[in-house]
Amino acid sequence: MRETESFTLILFVLHILTILTKLFASMNNKIQFLFTLLISAILIILLNKVKVFKHIFFLFPAQSVQVADKSVELPADSGYFNIEDLSDNKVANESFEFPADSGYVNVRDFGAKGDGIADDTEALRKVLGRNKKDNGGAIRSIYIPNGTYLVCNTLEWGDKKKDVRGESRDGVIIKLMDNCPGFQDPKSPKKVLQIEFGHGGQNFNQRLRNITVDVGKGNPGAIGIGFHTNNGGGVFNVAIRSSDPQKRGHTGLMMDKAWPGPGLIENVYIDGFDTGIFITHDQYSMTFEHITLANQRKVGLVNAWNTLAIRDLKSMNRVPVVENYGKMALMALIDAELTGGDLNSPAIINHSEGVLFARNIKTKGYKQAIDNQAGNKQQVKGPNVDEFVSNQISSLFSSQPKSLRLPIEDPPNIPYGDPKTWVNVTKFGAQPNDTEDDGAAIQKAIDSGAETIYLPAGVYRSQQSILVRGNVRRLFGLNASMVFNVPGKPAFIVKDGKYDAVAVDIDGNYGNQSSYWIEHASKRTLVLGSGSYINTVPGGKVFIEDVVATPLIFDRQKVWMRQINTESYEHNPHIVNKGGDLWILGLKTEKDRTIIGTYDGGRTEVLSGLLYKNRERIGPAPAFICEDCQMSLVYRNKGIAYQTQVREIQNDITREFSVRELPASNGRMPLFVSH
Repeated sequence: MRETESFTLILFVLHILTILTKLFASMNNKIQFLFTLLISAILIILLNKVKVFKHIFFLFPAQSVQVADKSVELPADSGYFNIEDLSDNKVANESFEFPADSGYVNVRDFGAKGDGIADDTEALRKVLGRNKKDNGGAIRSIYIPNGTYLVCNTLEWGDKKKDVRGESRDGVIIKLMDNCPGFQDPKSPKKVLQIEFGHGGQNFNQRLRNITVDVGKGNPGAIGIGFHTNNGGGVFNVAIRSSDPQKRGHTGLMMDKAWPGPGLIENVYIDGFDTGIFITHDQYSMTFEHITLANQRKVGLVNAWNTLAIRDLKSMNRVPVVENYGKMALMALIDAELTGGDLNSPAIINHSEGVLFARNIKTKGYKQAIDNQAGNKQQVKGPNVDEFVSNQISSLFSSQPKSLRLPIEDPPNIPYGDPKTWVNVTKFGAQPNDTEDDGAAIQKAIDSGAETIYLPAGVYRSQQSILVRGNVRRLFGLNASMVFNVPGKPAFIVKDGKYDAVAVDIDGNYGNQSSYWIEHASKRTLVLGSGSYINTVPGGKVFIEDVVATPLIFDRQKVWMRQINTESYEHNPHIVNKGGDLWILGLKTEKDRTIIGTYDGGRTEVLSGLLYKNRERIGPAPAFICEDCQMSLVYRNKGIAYQTQVREIQNDITREFSVRELPASNGRMPLFVSH
């Protein structure tokens, strides 16, 4: 029993004894005898430190009791939630073994055992920590087969642009040894997996997929993952958990290195820890979707100053789920289910300087849904929240005072298929990392009749546009990129094919010469993982996820974007929506052109954006243009603010919304509407 628990126990017993002593004088001899037996039993419990006492705390609604600013835990059998009960939000656990010719390094080849017995710390450090200055050069493409990999120290990333993939989320477990030295002090926490490298603004494209990180037992100072990325990247299909009986651990997912984002956290679940997710710094922004939190001891998610977009957050907790604070903090939270509850606590706390937009929030068991201490200071009892804005809503024309609520769809599930049926473009003559033209070979692979085509890690080149057609369902790079030399022509042209949906995910690289990365010349659904876009056939659906690109030009399309980063002086606007529906969860921009132009009856909805005009070279332009359109926008300015935030034209009448009219401090727009 810890010192704080013993102290609390003594105080409790003394309190009971004081009450009972007052009753002693009025008792007859028989009752006094029984009273003496009761006192003896209490003393035995105290002296033997029996855990029975702890069960008394379960009568209180809070999951932890604060003693001198320390958390006093409940026993493991006191009603922790089973995170798997959130059955409709189970993380995808597709498992496949990478082909031997994938270009990825297998950690087993560096001596990692993954048997749950051997100490794999140094073996994993050799591969994860290696960079271009080390003997043998950088290793950026890493594969971890199923197994339990025991570690006793921090695993540090040694380079940017690393793509680390496990065979399956539930099968690959990086586990901190129980009672591990260095992870004992919550006041000096330490990370198990540290995905951080170099300059805080150029740590590009760090990606982690399909693993579980377990901080073990008896490690209250352990942080599961310290994550940082810039200009794309993220954490995908990952579980972070504490297997401690008291769910001890400092933080599950920590983003405290300057400056996090933009990046995407998707299909992640966190079980235990004092804090589930913590993020800070006002630059840049992060996007979260399909997040599950359970059994946190203090709070589920804390945003300190950052710009967050969050959709589909599920929580089973007895502590507050969300806290949003800081004079730069802006959060858009939609489609959340926050259950468990504490009758003494709110589900969501928006502190005095935070800006919060919340929509479709369901709570259960909490004192109130939202405790808003900022802006208009309105309180929301709940239990459910249809729509909430912490500050004044803005508009230029008469509009409904609520967001646009465009229909939301997840990308279609396009199967990868059995890896044994995948086709490698090198089998048709393509070779990475040379100066030869690989375009014809890649086209042959596409036309081979296979459904899944992959490019092993490396850089490929093409002197021709590549047609995506036939049987292809997935065309993707395993940490591979391409350089096209087709000035005035698109790099890829998506044509009609056998299937109604196709996914293309191959990164571009420096020196690329093409008009657009993707020309969408078909009505079939496209899932895009990289590059600029234009469609020549209207009427289709487009899903874009974790992309850095401009321009993006949509003509009468239905478009869903998750984590989009546009940076350009050349393209104005960066994104064009002509007569379609454009829904964005998480937008980040740079440079000084118009970000989105919506025309011809188009509808655009932005749920959290960071407009980072770090330079103004071309000249002033409005951030958003709306011509006979409908829009709803939640965003924040950073750097040189756009003097004209919105230029809107309705029925030949032009009005402009100035930066001086923003209803929240530090360039924040809680909600702008035009519909």
